[in-house]
Amino acid sequence: MKCLLRMMVVLLLLPVLSNAVARQQLQILPTPTADRTFQFVHTSTSFLGTPLAVEAVVPYALVVIGADESPEVSAQAATMAYMIGQWSQEPGTSLEMIKTNQNLGPLVFDKNLTQAEIENRNLVVVGKRNTLYQKLEGRLKGKGSFIEVIKDGLVPARDIMFVSDEKAAFYLANKRLYFKSGAYKGFFSFAKTRLLIEKDNFAAALYALDDPEAVRGCGKPVILAIGHKENIPPEMMKVAGERNKLVFKDLRAALKAGDRTKAIEVWQAAMGTCYGCHQSRQGIKQYRKFKPNKGEHAYHGVIAQQFGANCDTCHYGSTAMVGYD
Repeated sequence: MKCLLRMMVVLLLLPVLSNAVARQQLQILPTPTADRTFQFVHTSTSFLGTPLAVEAVVPYALVVIGADESPEVSAQAATMAYMIGQWSQEPGTSLEMIKTNQNLGPLVFDKNLTQAEIENRNLVVVGKRNTLYQKLEGRLKGKGSFIEVIKDGLVPARDIMFVSDEKAAFYLANKRLYFKSGAYKGFFSFAKTRLLIEKDNFAAALYALDDPEAVRGCGKPVILAIGHKENIPPEMMKVAGERNKLVFKDLRAALKAGDRTKAIEVWQAAMGTCYGCHQSRQGIKQYRKFKPNKGEHAYHGVIAQQFGANCDTCHYGSTAMVGYD
């Protein structure tokens, strides 16, 4: 339990700690948070064309690589696709894709990239041994190892992220995308836990606290950050300690006791601590310097709707503001 609490102390500090890690060895362009605001996934219909069609978090970005790229860069491109898969719930499959034998994973060779994919997907172009780099080279500003986002890359309203080399590709795959896959699963599951409490499903809510596919998914970003805890500001330590007690002691106790009123009260207080670094709260300055993409962030609203809830169920009082307003 003490080990878990030490890990969770770091969770609130991820916006601070990940900034330091991200900037040590490569450039992020055109802004320092461009790798955080690029849209990799979105909410869309999966299993389209079947009776099981459903809204799900699916890949929006397609990783593109040249057939002549180095094995090292190619391996990192494959890891990117895997991490996007970890983040998403389903590839976004349709009956038409199955009938026409389309590739389901978010990875493609440049020579196989279709015009429809260019027009409908964001692209992550990895390395320089591909035809897309030749088209983009004159617009790139980065030097050395860098990640650069180009708005309206090849067509309007579709962006391209260019990843220069193995070092930049390793960071994107093993740091940024690994981070996001865990952070979002933890976030969505934390929201679902609140709704399970509303339905008096205390057993499922308790299980979510320890499920690596649920609330415990935050272990991914935590394990990246825990080695840099010397960078933690004192005021953030205080808020993190408060959150640890609320989630892993008070909330657990309320769930075990089957006390819905207390569990909701504790959950709401824990949600409030998230605002300490995300949107500023009680003297804690805002450490997250960007607004999350509504396309993926808003999926927690889909979860709420499935439970018959709405925004006001959780967003009220000090947490009335939603993350992307």
